[in-house]
Amino acid sequence: MAWWDAHFAGGQRGRVPVERLKFDDTNPRYTPDKRPKSGADAAVIEYLDRTADLGELIESIASSGYIDIEPLIVVGRGDDLVVLEGNRRLGALKVLLSPELAAEANVSVPELRPEVRATLAEVTAFKVENEQDARELIGFKHINGPQGWDAYAKALYATRWLDEQENRGEDALSLTDIAARMGDKHDTLYRIVSAAYVLQQAERLDLFRVEDRATRNFSFSHLYTALTYTEYREFLGLPRADRSANPPRNPVGEEHLQNLRILLRWLFGSKSEGIAPAVKTQNPDLAALKKVLGHPAARRVMLERSELAPALEMTIGGSERFDKALVDAHAALKIAAGELSNARPDKALLELAGDILRRAQLIELNLRSVPPPRQRSAEPPQAGPSESE
Repeated sequence: MAWWDAHFAGGQRGRVPVERLKFDDTNPRYTPDKRPKSGADAAVIEYLDRTADLGELIESIASSGYIDIEPLIVVGRGDDLVVLEGNRRLGALKVLLSPELAAEANVSVPELRPEVRATLAEVTAFKVENEQDARELIGFKHINGPQGWDAYAKALYATRWLDEQENRGEDALSLTDIAARMGDKHDTLYRIVSAAYVLQQAERLDLFRVEDRATRNFSFSHLYTALTYTEYREFLGLPRADRSANPPRNPVGEEHLQNLRILLRWLFGSKSEGIAPAVKTQNPDLAALKKVLGHPAARRVMLERSELAPALEMTIGGSERFDKALVDAHAALKIAAGELSNARPDKALLELAGDILRRAQLIELNLRSVPPPRQRSAEPPQAGPSESE
C-alpha cells in the first residue's frame, strides 16, 4: 500500500500535503535548450522563476491565498507522488512555505498573513493510474490552450505521445487524432512533429546536437518553417508532406544525410566547431536561403562558402543588380545632402565627390544612349510564302 492511498480513499481526487509532492523531472517544458541545472527542488524553482513567470504567481498567492479550484494532476512513480500538471503552482507553494528553499533558489517571497498561510499546506490533487491517462488534458492545455508551451516543447510532447501509440494496434491514435483532440485545426502539430523527427534523426546519427548550437536560444521555428518550403525539402530529399499519414520517424534518406548536417549548421551553427549560423533571423534570412537553394549556381556557392550574402548575389540578375545599386546610391546621396551643414572641407572628400559626379554622368550618358525596349507591334506579322508557292 502506497503512502498516498489514504489521501485518495474512495476516488481519484484527494487533499495532499504540498511537502510530499515531487516535481516531474520529465516535464515537457524541459527541452535540451531549456532545463534546470539539476533535479533538486531549488534548481527546478530557479528554472521556473526564470522561464515561467513564477514570481507573478507567488505574488498572487501571497496576496489572496491559494485558490484551490483546479486540482494538480499527479501519478505514482515508485515511492513518489509526482505532479504531471501544476509544477509551476507547486513551485510557488513550496517557496512560500519554505523561506530557506526560496533563498536557495534566489526567489524573493513576501511575508504571509496567517490566513494566507493556512491555505497553502494541502492542495487538491487528481491521481491518474498512468501518465498516458493525463496526456489529453495536459496536451489541450499547453499545446493549443490558454497556457501554451513554446513550439519545441509542444513538438517533443506530441512526439512522445505519438510514439506511445506505436504498439497499440487498432486502438492507436494517429497524429490526426491527437491534433483533433488538441483542437489543432491549422496543421501546426503536423509541421512541428515532422520537424522534431528530422531533428531527432540528426541527433541519433550524431549529425547535430541542440546543445551544440552556436546561439543562446534554440530557434526551432527556423526548422519547422523551412520544411514547409519545396526548396528545403528537395535539399533533404523529402517528398511532399502527406498529412493524411503520420510523419516518418527517419524522414531523411541516407544519400541526403550530409545535406541534413549542413542545413542544421546553416540554421543553428555549431559551438564546438566555431560555426556561426548563416540564418541570423527568420525574416529575411530564411527566405533568402530558400532562394539560394532553388538556384543551382547560388546553391553551389553556399555549399562551398556557407555565406548567405555572396550566394544570394548569385540569384540576382545583372539588370536587378544595376537597379538595386543605383537606388541604394541615390538613397545614400540623399542622406549626405541632408548632412551638408555638418560637412568639413577636405581634399579627399572633394576628390570623392568629383569621382561620384563623373560616375553619375557616365551612368546618365549610357542610360540616355540605350534604346528603349522594343514595343511589340499590335499588327499581326505578315505571313510568309506557303510551301505550295
